[in-house]
Amino acid sequence: MNRIVFILSFVLLIALYIVWGQLEFPFGGFMVVVGTLVLVYFRRRYLHMKPYWGGSLSDIPKYFTLP
Repeated sequence: MNRIVFILSFVLLIALYIVWGQLEFPFGGFMVVVGTLVLVYFRRRYLHMKPYWGGSLSDIPKYFTLP
């Protein structure tokens, strides 16, 4: 997942949350939290980063650079 796909997916997730709220469906916030966690997981996996518990915090800038 490159940067453009990640950003577009996140924008789509926010748009779905807004539409979900306008339709007055419950659990919209839960959908955003789970969706964000899934997006971050796949982004980190695409960049071949170590899991949060196995890596140092110095790899965070790698998250915002092109692979």
